[in-house]
Parts: sequence; C-alpha cells; structure tokens
Amino acid sequence: MSQTETASSSAISKNYSYGLSATQNLFTGLSNYYNLRSAWAEYAYNKEGLEKARSDAYYEARIAFINLIIAQENIKLQKNILDRQVENERLVKLQYDSGKEDKGNLMQTTANRKNAEYNLASAERALSLARLKLAQLLGSQVTSSEGKLEPSPPPEEDFLKLTANSPSYLMAKYQLEQAEIAQKATISEFLPSASLQASYRKSGQNWPPDSESKSISLNLSYSLFPGGSNIADSVINSLKLSKAQEDFTRNEKNLRYSIEESYVKFKDAIESLQVSIVSGAAAEERVKIAMAKYLNGLTTYDEWNRIETDYISNQKAVLTARKSALAAEATWHNSYGGYVK
Repeated sequence: MSQTETASSSAISKNYSYGLSATQNLFTGLSNYYNLRSAWAEYAYNKEGLEKARSDAYYEARIAFINLIIAQENIKLQKNILDRQVENERLVKLQYDSGKEDKGNLMQTTANRKNAEYNLASAERALSLARLKLAQLLGSQVTSSEGKLEPSPPPEEDFLKLTANSPSYLMAKYQLEQAEIAQKATISEFLPSASLQASYRKSGQNWPPDSESKSISLNLSYSLFPGGSNIADSVINSLKLSKAQEDFTRNEKNLRYSIEESYVKFKDAIESLQVSIVSGAAAEERVKIAMAKYLNGLTTYDEWNRIETDYISNQKAVLTARKSALAAEATWHNSYGGYVK
C-alpha cells in the first residue's frame, strides 16, 4: 500500500497492489550441469575420506590393543625371568659358600637379579601406559584384555585391485575429477544465458484492487567483454588440471608401492616370528643342559651365564617378534583401507 499527500490541497491518494513474479533459468552456460558434477565428485571424495578415517581409527585402536596384550604378556615374562634370576643367585651363593665360586661371579648374578627387578618394574609402568592409551581411544575404563593374539599368515593378493579399490586411491581420483570438471566448466563463461520471467499483478485505489496486469518475457544475455576474466580462468584451471594429473600419477605410484611394501614387511615379520620361536625352543633346551653341567662342575660359570643370558634374550625376542608381526598385520590392512576389528 502506498499513500500520497499533496501539499497544496492536502489531498490524500492511496494505491493498493499485490502480485507474484517468478524467474526460471533456462540455460546458464552449462554452469548448473558442471556444478552438479562437481558436487557429486566432492560427495564421493568425502565418502571415501570417511572410509579412510574409519580404517585409520581401527588401525590406531588395533595398535593400542596389541600394545596392551603384549604389555600383559611381558609382565608374565619378566616375572618368570626374575624368579629364574633369584634362583640362579641362590645357586651361585651356595657354590660361593662352598668355595666353588668366586665373589665376582656372585656379584654378577646379583646384578642380573637387580636388572630383572628393574625390567619388571619398567614393564609394569609400560602396562599402565598401554591401558591408558586404549582407554582414551575407547572412551571407557580398561583394566586388562583377555585372549592371545596371533597374526594370520598373509594370503596372495592382487595389488593392482587393492590399489584401485583403496580409499586413498579413490580420493585422489575424485580430486582429479574435480579439477577436470573445473577446467571444463570455464566454457560457461563463453556462453550466453537464457531465462524466462513471468509476473501477475493487481492494483487500484480501493481494496481489494481490481486492475489486473500480466507479463511474460524471455531474456537472453551475453557478456561481450568481461575484462578477460573468462580467458584467465580457462588458462588457470588448465594449469591446475595439469598439476592435478601429475599429483594423481605420483600418488597412484606411491600408494601402489606402499601397499606392496606393507605386504612384504608383514611376510617378513611372520617369518621372523617363526625363526624366533625355533630359536627360543633351542635356547630353552640348551639352558637346561647348561644348568645340569654347571651344577655337576662340567662347565664354567661364564659359559653357563652366557647361555642363560642367551635364553632370556631369546624369550624377549619371541615376544618382540610377535608384537612386530601383529603390528605389521595391522599396517598391511590399513595400507589399502582395510582393518582388523
């Protein structure tokens, strides 16, 4: 509603109107088409990003779980080692009291026991940290984990297929697709646009107004000289596309190498674990024989102590090899976007 008052006559005139107008774009130089394609590529990129984030989250939780399991097993191992060193110290003390051993060997055995006590205390602190890490990831209190983890032997794999289906590869692919769409979309700056406009209106000096008007128009527009921005945009997006193509090729090669490298390291870790288990069994047999010889005076303290030290080192090596194999398994699955629950 509008109201007008004339100063000379103090007359007041009123006008009323209402109406509806609508505009529909018929052709926008293909910008809508490329915007839709770009939005879809961005959606696909973020969808694969979610898969990559899920794989990384499971990987981090798996590593934390492995660390907790190994830390618990290490506590048991260090307690066994400490018990063994305490018993060794008692045996050497008996040998020393009977004049069959010197003070230096007794002191060495005591040092071995002290070192075992320290290793046990250190293992308990490491267990506390492992619990804390897993509890933070899970968002709940963690006291212990049950069961024993064993890595599964890696099967034969099609690395090309794994690469092509991995979230990292697909994310790089959709990034390249977005660059291609952006470069193609610059054509819209060289094309005209068309729209259809319609309106309906009623107006008059009384309410409701009774004077009716309608209109419909077809509009065509074209930018004759946009200051060269259309040409500049085309050149810039062409350069961005070239860079995106190079980045995609490099990322594809790096990912392909990373997946196979993780697979090789996983196989190496499995074989290393098997070797450690065999070596540990051999060391256990040797230490039994060495103990019998030492108690019967058939071998020296130095030889017996060396075999004891080798046995303890082998026991630790088996646990370390198991941890490495489990971690390598998790890394292998994470390399192509998979995970171990």
